[in-house]
Amino acid sequence: MRITNMNKLPLSMHDRLIALSILPPPAPGQPPAPFGFGALVVEQTRRGEARFELHAHGFGANYRSEALRERLQPLFTPDTMTLILDPNCEHRPVVGLDRNPDADQLVQHVPKCGHRTHIRASAAYHLLCHAAAMTNLRLPSRDASPLARIRQLGAEAQAAWICYLFSRRASTERGRLLASFEAWRCLQEARRSVMA
Repeated sequence: MRITNMNKLPLSMHDRLIALSILPPPAPGQPPAPFGFGALVVEQTRRGEARFELHAHGFGANYRSEALRERLQPLFTPDTMTLILDPNCEHRPVVGLDRNPDADQLVQHVPKCGHRTHIRASAAYHLLCHAAAMTNLRLPSRDASPLARIRQLGAEAQAAWICYLFSRRASTERGRLLASFEAWRCLQEARRSVMA
């Protein structure tokens, strides 16, 4: 497993990418607290189109910490690239192979298999909010409680992917992917309104 600096990545998009926002379980010795994840799966097809899936799940304070990795495992293939939002380093550049304990706590919950690349991505809170606003997503406040943040982990993952697009993609590819993403979001909204 490699953790890579986002600035050293090639500009081409991987065929399968998962943007993750993780609220990790409490470390040993800390009091019980809820935890969870939001995962946006982006798959590019041969025709240059993209498919999207959003998975979000929260766990109560008394769940086993291993439940997070077990729930994430089915989303991964050996060639999946993972973009992990690290909200703890928003005022520092994205870091590569450092031994940041906060980053390690995030990465240890990501399933391991194959030779996938993990990118630890940081973004200032105002940039995440701007990315979210572009597609009418709502992010939790900067000092949200764990329960409030769990409800918005899916939105955080989507905002992290949009920030990644704007930092690494050429404008033509970015426009095409954003258009596909917007179409997918509209379909999701329509399905929710039919079910309501």
